[in-house]
Amino acid sequence: MQLTFREIEILTAVVEDYIASAQPVGSRTVSKRGGLRLSPASIRNTMSDLTDQGYLDQPHASAGRVPTVRAFRLYLDELMTIKPLAPGLGKLIGESLRDAGLDIDDLLRQAARTLSGLCRQVSMVIAPDQKHVRLRRVDFALIKPGLVMAVLILQGGMVVKQLVEDARGLTQDELTAFGNYLNDLLRDATLGEARSRIVWELRQAGRELSELCRRALILAGSALQQADDRELIVGGRDNIVIQPDFADIEAMRELLTALEERDRLLTLLDKTVEEAQHIVVRLGPEAIPDIPGDCSLVSTPYGPKDHPLGVIGLIGPMRMDYAQVVPVVDLTAKLLSGAMAKRF
Repeated sequence: MQLTFREIEILTAVVEDYIASAQPVGSRTVSKRGGLRLSPASIRNTMSDLTDQGYLDQPHASAGRVPTVRAFRLYLDELMTIKPLAPGLGKLIGESLRDAGLDIDDLLRQAARTLSGLCRQVSMVIAPDQKHVRLRRVDFALIKPGLVMAVLILQGGMVVKQLVEDARGLTQDELTAFGNYLNDLLRDATLGEARSRIVWELRQAGRELSELCRRALILAGSALQQADDRELIVGGRDNIVIQPDFADIEAMRELLTALEERDRLLTLLDKTVEEAQHIVVRLGPEAIPDIPGDCSLVSTPYGPKDHPLGVIGLIGPMRMDYAQVVPVVDLTAKLLSGAMAKRF
């Protein structure tokens, strides 16, 4: 059923008042908004109709109304007016990203901190899939007998450090020789290509390899396998505490627990790349399934449009101020894309 102009006006007012106050909205509150020349009684009747149509909910008989997931979806898709960005915001974000230096991990963490600080929500950034990143150098350092640190220096200056167990008691001289051998074999290969070369060397040339080379390949293969695990950076967890929507201790605990479930969040954020090349807003159960309370996930890819490197976004209450948050997420993603382009 298509809404009337009056219903659209009142629904928009209820959604925006609820976003601002986090409280159920009554007809008197709506009547005080400028531009609505309707009596509280007329507004109340229209709000009752919107409730019957599934756009509003009434928590208690004597309380006002709150928007449903259906109302927020309509608001996002058709009714919302994007707020203009604050003057100088792009410069502020750009300078913040430049302060991170050349290391990609530092850059992504700075992007997460900046976004969560600006929007007062929890931010999330998926690091690039490293199997397409080129390996510039590999070194090994003996931490203690039986434990080796593999240091992978990647394209763009990214440094990946992995602890690898060694049951054979390698010496530092042997590890240095391993590094020299592997740098000749794997120079400028992507991580994916490097793993393939290692597998081929072990299978096809295994009989001709010295014991030293064989052990080097096994050690490098273990380090590369660990390095391929994509990192999920979460920033601004403390912002959950300041949201009245998560005043319920159980709801807060469930959300904080969900933020530790890396694979689950990666799956949700990956859908942003699969389904769209622009801002995606997931509401309620679409955001994080099985979490009590009303959550929302706002995310967008960063990197080249034809080959996104990762995803950046926010998670917070469904009552999020989308008119402000959506353009800030979009701007941050664009500036992060530009910063990443200089490193790749």
